[in-house]
Amino acid sequence: MTAMMNRREFLACGGSAAIALMSGCAVSPPLSGAGFHDFGGPDQPFMGLATSLREEYDYAAVVEGEIPADLRGTLFRNGPGLFDRGGLRKRSLLDGDGMIQRFHFHEDGVRFRNRFVETPKFREETAAGRFLYPTWSTLAPGGIWNNFLGPGRIHSQAGVTVFPWRGRLYAFDESSLPFELDQTTLATYGESRLGVPPKTPVTFAAHGKFDPRTGEWLHFGIQYGRNASLHLTCFAADGTMTRHRVIELPRYVYMHDWFVGSRHLLINLHPLEVAIWGPLLGIRSILDSLRWRAEQGNLLLVIPRDLSGDPVWLNTEATFMWHSVNAFELGRELIADFVGYAEPDHLVGPKAAANAVMTGGKGAAHSPGKLWRYRIEPVQRKVTRELLVEGNFEWPRIDERRRCQSYRYVYLCAADPGEFFWSAVERIDLQTGQRARHDFGAGNYCGEPVFVPRGDVADEGSGWVLTEVYDSRTRRSLLAVLDSERLADGPLARVMLRHHVPFSYHGWWLRS
Repeated sequence: MTAMMNRREFLACGGSAAIALMSGCAVSPPLSGAGFHDFGGPDQPFMGLATSLREEYDYAAVVEGEIPADLRGTLFRNGPGLFDRGGLRKRSLLDGDGMIQRFHFHEDGVRFRNRFVETPKFREETAAGRFLYPTWSTLAPGGIWNNFLGPGRIHSQAGVTVFPWRGRLYAFDESSLPFELDQTTLATYGESRLGVPPKTPVTFAAHGKFDPRTGEWLHFGIQYGRNASLHLTCFAADGTMTRHRVIELPRYVYMHDWFVGSRHLLINLHPLEVAIWGPLLGIRSILDSLRWRAEQGNLLLVIPRDLSGDPVWLNTEATFMWHSVNAFELGRELIADFVGYAEPDHLVGPKAAANAVMTGGKGAAHSPGKLWRYRIEPVQRKVTRELLVEGNFEWPRIDERRRCQSYRYVYLCAADPGEFFWSAVERIDLQTGQRARHDFGAGNYCGEPVFVPRGDVADEGSGWVLTEVYDSRTRRSLLAVLDSERLADGPLARVMLRHHVPFSYHGWWLRS
C-alpha cells in the first residue's frame, strides 16, 4: 500500500493524530506472546497452525505408501511461517513472514526444503530480534509515532503465492512487487519488477493468472492513495510486458483475487471497505479498519482483456470473495465461478476466527464459503448470481490447463458446519453434480489442494491431488498424495515431515 496526501489532508490528519495521541487510542499493537503456548492444549488442536516455524530444513522425507511412478516434479508452497519476534505476536493468522516450501519428487523419493523469503523487512527484523514495521494486521511497537502514515510504512512479506516463471521463482504479497528466488536452493535474489520499465508505475496483487493457450501471465494490483487505483498488467510468453492500464476505482475496498476469461477481465469489488484514516493516523491496522457494508452490494467491473474501451459496471448482491475458481466465455456470456460468503465474519472483528486463534481462541466463523457462479452479459449489462453447491469450502483449484476456458472439475478444501479450519478435500463435477470427498479426521487440517495432471495430454480430472495436512496429535505435518479419480480412497502416499508447518496459503506444481 502507498499513502499520498495533499497539504490540507496532511494538516487535518496531523490535528487528528495529536488528539488521538493524547487520548491514547491506538488499538492494533502487537499481542503479547506470554499467554500463547505453542501447539496449544487438547481442546485447541488447531493451534499448531498459529505456531511459528523458526527453522529452515533440507532433508529427504520419509514416504509412507507409494509415490506414483509418473509423478515427477516440484511442488512449491508459500505462506506465513513466522508470527513472533521479541516476545510479541501478530494479530492475525493471515499475517507473517513468507516461507517457501519445496517438495521435489524424483525417482528415489521426495526431498523437502523450506526457506524464508529474505525481504528487507525480514533481514532487518531478524537482525534486531524484534518487530520494526507495521503490517496489514499489526502496528509496529512504539505507539502512534512509529505508525503515522502507516500504509506507507508497510513492507512486503512475500508470503501469499509462489509461481515458477521463465526459470525463476516469484513470491508475491498483496499490492507490492514480488521477490525473485532460485527454484532449487530457494535463495532470495531480491525484489523484481518482472521486466516492467522503471518509469512505469506498477503494483501486483498475489493472484496472477497463466493462460495455457496464449502463454500470457496476467496480473492485477491495487494501489491505495487518496483514491484506490487498479493496475492491470499482461506479460507475453517471452516475458515482455504487452499491456498495462490503470483505472481509478469508485470504492476504497480490500480484495484478494479476480477473474480472467478468454475475452474479458472481471474485478469483484465486494463491499469490504478500508476506513483508511485509522491506518494513516497510526491508530489502527488495515485489518482492524475493515468494515463490511452489505447494504452497498457488490460492484463488478468488466473490461475487455485487451484493456481497450470503457469498463462496464454492474451491481449485484453483497458476497465476500477470497478466491475465484475460473472464468470463461460461453457465447455472449462471461461465466465466473468463485467461493463466496454472505459476510466475512471469519476475518472482520476481534472475535473473527482468523484473529482469535492468535491467542488460543476458536473465534467466530458462522458464514460458510459456498460455490457461486456469475453469469454476465457485458453488452446487455446484465448479471445474475446462482448458487452451484452448498457447503463450507475454500481454497478452490482446477486443472490449470483449463484456465480461462470451460472446465468440469473443481477441487476444494471442506470444513464441517460451524468450523473455520478445513479437514477434508472434495472434487465436484460441475457437469453431473457428483461429489467425491476424503476427510482426514478430527484434529487434522488440510490446505489448498493442488491438482497435477497425469501428463500433458491426460484428460481433465485425471491426475493427483496434493494437499498439506497438519496432524495435531503428532504436531507434525505431511503432504498427502491422492488419486483425483478415487479421492474417497484416501492417500496413495504420505510425505512425512519432521516438524509442523504453520497455516499455509497457495502452491504451484512444476513438472520435471
